Amino acid sequence: MPLSKGHVLSRKYEIIDFLGRGLIFEVYRARHTRLDREVALKVLIPEVAADLEFTRFIIKTIRATASLDAHPHISWVHDIDKDGVYIFFVMDYLPTDLTSLIDKLDLEASVNVALAVLDALSYAHRHGLIHKDIRPTNVRFSETGEPLLVDFGMAEVAAKAAVKFKKTAYLPPPTYAAPEQIKSFSLADERSDLYSVGALLYHMLTKRPPFEGDIKQIYYQKLSPQFMPPKPRSLNENIPPKLEEAILKAMAYDPQDRFQTADEMLSFLLDVRKRYIARFLPSQYEERRPEGNFSVKYKVRENTPIQIAHVEMPSVVLANVPYKITVSLVGDGKGKIKLDVPEFFSLSAPSVQEFEVPAEVSWYVITTKERYGAYEIALDVESEDVSILERPLKLPILVLPIEGKEKKAGKRTIFNLFGLIEGGE
Repeated sequence: MPLSKGHVLSRKYEIIDFLGRGLIFEVYRARHTRLDREVALKVLIPEVAADLEFTRFIIKTIRATASLDAHPHISWVHDIDKDGVYIFFVMDYLPTDLTSLIDKLDLEASVNVALAVLDALSYAHRHGLIHKDIRPTNVRFSETGEPLLVDFGMAEVAAKAAVKFKKTAYLPPPTYAAPEQIKSFSLADERSDLYSVGALLYHMLTKRPPFEGDIKQIYYQKLSPQFMPPKPRSLNENIPPKLEEAILKAMAYDPQDRFQTADEMLSFLLDVRKRYIARFLPSQYEERRPEGNFSVKYKVRENTPIQIAHVEMPSVVLANVPYKITVSLVGDGKGKIKLDVPEFFSLSAPSVQEFEVPAEVSWYVITTKERYGAYEIALDVESEDVSILERPLKLPILVLPIEGKEKKAGKRTIFNLFGLIEGGE
């Protein structure tokens, strides 16, 4: 029977709520009366606590995870305590898990959760620990919103408890478990954890689990090498192809076809985020023109090492007269700058130029055909083969006929903000 509200364990843990019961534990929300903070208590159920040998195994397993307590994305057991017949474990109270947030996560937030889990797994795997039960309820969030991986070692405990107390083999929840882990729990290794991260990322990005149906249907699907869930991009076209590639590789049926380490998958996803999902922050540069200086707003990739300081260009170009365009760049690093102009412009330098900041890159432009009107010049800057801009800058420019040709044509040419209007005299 669950402990009642107000019951105090070890003179300091006051029970607030009963949260649930599993094969091994009853879980409670409690208050540490001396520190006045909420904690989670996992209390061994009487049948388990009565088996001293198995209780020692649980304590040994949990102590083995103590080496993970230095990692910012791993939640650990703070204390192991006993009060009469009750043996319990004290953990952070983390009421929010990934299940309640999946529908609210965008691409960037989903990838960031996966990166946090992979960072935690990289640390754990280096310490010889495999999680074996990565699913939304085991990814929880701190008060500051940081993802935390919980319940390291509990899958091992559940597997042994199933055999000991239920006299049956342990079958992990199938939706996120790797195929080999379903065949035999002992076959799970580091790559099995990576499969689960891929399935988790699939769910976050598509808003549906990769495998659906009753438990028998999911087991059948998982054990069939020919069965694959719908590709993520068929459910969400906003997923970049490279991100879909990461998911499919992580969820490959054969462990040899997956990422082989958490660090490998982490590096791949970091590159995907940098190239295709990075946040872009408002910025501006100064455009210098003969009639005055203007500030032009644009968006720049977060944490880019290079910035545009200013652009010097004419607002009006006379046909067949060369004009100079200069772009000044500041920051730290190397890059490439590209200038796209209408096809009837000729450039004095290659359209793509390499630079090392601080730098000034310039071109002379001259018209090759008598085309008058309002046009755009596009400017793009790359650093480490990734554009620092959300999209190329579009710089307006007017091309006017030189005075003699205008008189010879016998026409008046009037420009307004919306283009060219021509009329006879």
